[in-house]
Amino acid sequence: MDHTQEQGRASDAQAQPPELRSALPQPVDSVQPQPPAQPLHPAQPQPPLPQAAPESASNQPVRISALRALTEIGIVYFVAFGLGVISAVGLLTNPSLGSDQQIHSWIEAGSEMMQYIMQAATVIFGVAYFSLRRGLTLGSIFGHFTKRKPPALYAPYGQYPTAQYPAQQYQYPYPTQTQLYAPPYSAPTPPGYQNYAPYPQVGYGPTRPAERGRGWQFARAFFLSMAGVLGFLLAVVIYVNVTGRSTGAPDQGHSLWMVPVGIVVALSAGFGEEVLITGMVVTALEQAGFGKRAWVIYLVAIALRIPFHLYYGWASLAVICFTVVNIWVYRRWRLLWPIVLAHAVYDALEFAGSLQPALAGLGLLALGLATFVMVIVIACIELSDRSARRRFNQWRTAVGV
Repeated sequence: MDHTQEQGRASDAQAQPPELRSALPQPVDSVQPQPPAQPLHPAQPQPPLPQAAPESASNQPVRISALRALTEIGIVYFVAFGLGVISAVGLLTNPSLGSDQQIHSWIEAGSEMMQYIMQAATVIFGVAYFSLRRGLTLGSIFGHFTKRKPPALYAPYGQYPTAQYPAQQYQYPYPTQTQLYAPPYSAPTPPGYQNYAPYPQVGYGPTRPAERGRGWQFARAFFLSMAGVLGFLLAVVIYVNVTGRSTGAPDQGHSLWMVPVGIVVALSAGFGEEVLITGMVVTALEQAGFGKRAWVIYLVAIALRIPFHLYYGWASLAVICFTVVNIWVYRRWRLLWPIVLAHAVYDALEFAGSLQPALAGLGLLALGLATFVMVIVIACIELSDRSARRRFNQWRTAVGV
């Protein structure tokens, strides 16, 4: 019945005039697809947008030539320490010039402090400028503490075939009460244990060696650097007692103004010397390709540190001791803060000796004893950690993970 009704409707629609027939809704099958409208003005093809370089790629350190590295180091060194080198040479040739540098008033104290502050600021800005041109930041030169990672059981259980045990429960033939005092009882090996035997790591895996915290990272770099500085002091003392000559270090008097002067000069000297001679020398020469020829880095650092210590006479060669130690510590752990502070602590105690020689001597003795003990502790712990890491890597290699 429905089919006859549809045929009737179709015949009625055909009987209508063309004007009314076009207004009637057409069946879906009879609708013809319309071609897409063409734009009046076709769009011109757009050129591809330039791809932005990743942000990390622009901050990567670049390879530089040895001439550029030495030139940048020389510029900062000449501007910051040129006057200090001239003063050291003058004190070496005429030690009486050191008596003219005594501090008695706030004007002289302020002049001394500003001189060292400007020296340190020149070094920091110069190093930061040239480092940015080489793709480094000042923060990367000072270094960062690594996050502490506690020891963790390393056993990738999913890699071992633990499903080889039989599904049914295996019953051991346990001894009866009368067999408890019999000769040693041995039960048969359960099925599937032979397949499990080559994979004992499923139940046991060596622990990953722990990463030491920030306190330990700071202490080991600080005390090793302090050991180098105290080695320099010991060499100077031996030189003075053996030769009977005094060093040409300037005498700045015993005024109380030496307290702020000593603090400011110690911090400024620590920052100025170590940021340039340790931080910039190592990073610039490593970028110049001397990373595997470390003797070049050591020679350049020694050649830069000796000139403004020439007032010590032949004892100025003792700076080789703590220069080598500082370079080694920085290349080993990439932390500059502990080296700077170790230098500043030594200089502060040296200034304190002009006010309270007995108290400063006691402080140096205590610092030397603490440094001696800590060097032994650091050596033992570092050797133990290195052995643990080596065993852990051997285990990973053996099991293929």
